[in-house]
Amino acid sequence: MSFFEDSIAVVERPMERLEALGTFWRPDTPVIDAQGALRRGGMFPAQRRWWELPNFIKVLVGGYGSGKTHIGAKRIISLALANAPCPVASVSPTFPIARQTTIVTIAELLAGKQTHYGRSFWWKYNAGTHEFRIRFHGRNAHILIYSGERPESLRGPNLAAAHIDEPFIMDEDVFKQMIARVRHPEAQHREICITGTPEQLNWGYDLCVGEGKERHDVATINVSTRENLALDEGYVGRLLGAFDGRAADAYVEGKFVNLSSGMVYYAFNQEANVVDLPIPSPAELGVGMDFNVNPMAAVVFWHAGTHMHFFDEIELPNADTEYMCQYLTEKYGVGSKFHLDHETVLTEVYPDATGSARKTSAPGGKTDFHYIRNAGFDLRAPHANPKRKDRYNAVNGKFKSRSGHTTLTVSPQCKKLIKYLSIYSHELMPKQDAMSHLLDAFGYPVSYLHPVTKDMVSILKLTGV
Repeated sequence: MSFFEDSIAVVERPMERLEALGTFWRPDTPVIDAQGALRRGGMFPAQRRWWELPNFIKVLVGGYGSGKTHIGAKRIISLALANAPCPVASVSPTFPIARQTTIVTIAELLAGKQTHYGRSFWWKYNAGTHEFRIRFHGRNAHILIYSGERPESLRGPNLAAAHIDEPFIMDEDVFKQMIARVRHPEAQHREICITGTPEQLNWGYDLCVGEGKERHDVATINVSTRENLALDEGYVGRLLGAFDGRAADAYVEGKFVNLSSGMVYYAFNQEANVVDLPIPSPAELGVGMDFNVNPMAAVVFWHAGTHMHFFDEIELPNADTEYMCQYLTEKYGVGSKFHLDHETVLTEVYPDATGSARKTSAPGGKTDFHYIRNAGFDLRAPHANPKRKDRYNAVNGKFKSRSGHTTLTVSPQCKKLIKYLSIYSHELMPKQDAMSHLLDAFGYPVSYLHPVTKDMVSILKLTGV
């Protein structure tokens, strides 16, 4: 017997509230007849995997028509009933969008339950106050509908749970406000569920696969439009006809991609270039370094044969060259844990060639190169930096070589580097200056070890790489 059928048992056994999140809705796969009509509802595989995530923040990222809002509405209804009488909330980009999506979806689902349960199930939506009231077997549930247009307006009473629909076209402050508000002391199951279409590589990308994933208890499920078998047969084909390759990856396959034009590192492909590789034997360690005070940037890599693999990224705020060298020695030098584990020592530094001149980032008026040599590192730098265009071509050529294979890879641990490579563009370069330091540190060793030749440039142009 579920707690929906016995409200007294819930008080005595609160764990049943959590179990009931999966019993109020059919968890099995929907039934579609031969004509493509939906005969019985349920959850498609990706929806079910998302539903069963144990994380405080569960994110469903999917293409158009993949059923994101529908499953999100089911979840917030269940969360409202499980936490009653504590309020929960559903946030949409605007109230007009909410009226066309979350409000109508929640209303349709509640109407279906009312048909099923009869008089034991009652609900009402108040358009004036933007809230749903639900009564079921003595339980009074409350769903508030919010707009994300003005994040500061979301401040208010404590919530037990929240649903954010299409969050990636909203400001990150909407998410932050919900993080702050889901704290009701009497809530039985606190949760933030997020459903949306990927929109550029913004804060949503950071939350799902970037640095934000390290700061929050979050898990993400990606779902393709193709999985929703209740859609008519031609829907996916029409979407594919309307979008180019990258847009189709976002709006059909539910993947985070950069939709900006003029990408600097256009050959970078996360599926091909982001891998976790062990250090082979033999291999040499190197570090690319950019001289900037805030931050000092460096990237550590190994190279064996023609292959280069970057596995660590370092940004030190308000630092100088001497401190960066000390940091690298302690982490990768003789006697370090890395040295003891791998029997390999970092000896080569591939810096900005301007480091031979006196710099304000080098204390005492000495050059940046002086402190690198003084720390025991071997310098690998040309007399002058190559032109930016040549450096970009060298990196793109390594990401996709003449043979069509990649000889340049990045560890999944280098989250900032991966993000920067994915979104750094010529059109936005003035606004992306903060990214340039890590990217420059990355490009110096690549262009030094594998410089672009005129022949390579011709091949890149002919192949469209």
